[in-house]
Amino acid sequence: MKKIYIMLLTGISYLAVGQQDLQFTQFMFNKIYYNPGVAGSGGAICVNAVHRSQWVGFEGAPTSQNLNINAPIKKLHGGLALKVSNDQIGYFQNFNVGLGYAYQFELSNGTLGLGLNAELFTSSVNNAEWRSPSGIPAFDPSITTPNTQGISFDASFGVYYENDTWWAGVSSSRLAESSTPFDNAFNEITDYYGRRHYYVMGGYNWQIPSSNIELRPSLLLKSDLGASSVIDVNVMAVYNNKFWGGVTYRLTEAAAVNIGYQFTESLKAGYSYDIGISPISQQGGGSHEIFLSYCFKIEIPPRQKGSYKNPRFL
Repeated sequence: MKKIYIMLLTGISYLAVGQQDLQFTQFMFNKIYYNPGVAGSGGAICVNAVHRSQWVGFEGAPTSQNLNINAPIKKLHGGLALKVSNDQIGYFQNFNVGLGYAYQFELSNGTLGLGLNAELFTSSVNNAEWRSPSGIPAFDPSITTPNTQGISFDASFGVYYENDTWWAGVSSSRLAESSTPFDNAFNEITDYYGRRHYYVMGGYNWQIPSSNIELRPSLLLKSDLGASSVIDVNVMAVYNNKFWGGVTYRLTEAAAVNIGYQFTESLKAGYSYDIGISPISQQGGGSHEIFLSYCFKIEIPPRQKGSYKNPRFL
């Protein structure tokens, strides 16, 4: 069993830059996590759940979960969304809840959404055993004490467009780059700042002539305009709108395969496996990810003109 020892002289800021926001290989099925402008765009109430176990074989490797719900609200001319995420990496656990709204309107045979999401972040350090490279206990004000917790607030904004043929979006999270206060060994407060993230996503649906197969290439670009920029490129084939399989390449980090099945008109599920190509990921196993999505509509029939019986006046 390989272990990850996290040493925090400047380590937490470096680690946070690498994976402050969660990473999902099957991003094309969970677009609303990255872009609040998606809320209400599908015309149905959708519940999505994703679990990811990264770098299996490392003790303390990242595990992430995301649950989100979004629904169109006609009276609001858009949609509402609720997002709940949890991320465990080493001694650190990050939990956040977001509530968003997107204004939707028709544009060029498609729908354009402008979305804003307000988020609460809770970060905690569990029973931590800090180890310096020399083995001598470190006394550094930037190192938090074990079993401490901090809370911060932030927001994200996104623009998303889709039609029957293609979709695309631009968004940014941690807009305010707010700080999370932690206690340190000197009974003082140490602030750790969020890093603004930017996302560009897009995809295309191409029906192969005279066949039941549709090709759906897509990409996701993630960047903080500083320490980290990553692009995911996926090509997926969908057979008879039921079964799909595809491959993903994450530049300099991983290659992945994904499969899935549409069980009913409302329910679908998928699985992906990442094979690491970076030096650190090659030391352990791959990454597993599973998602489940359920979408449904609530249709209220319009009131018809005419007389209505009331049991009080028969």
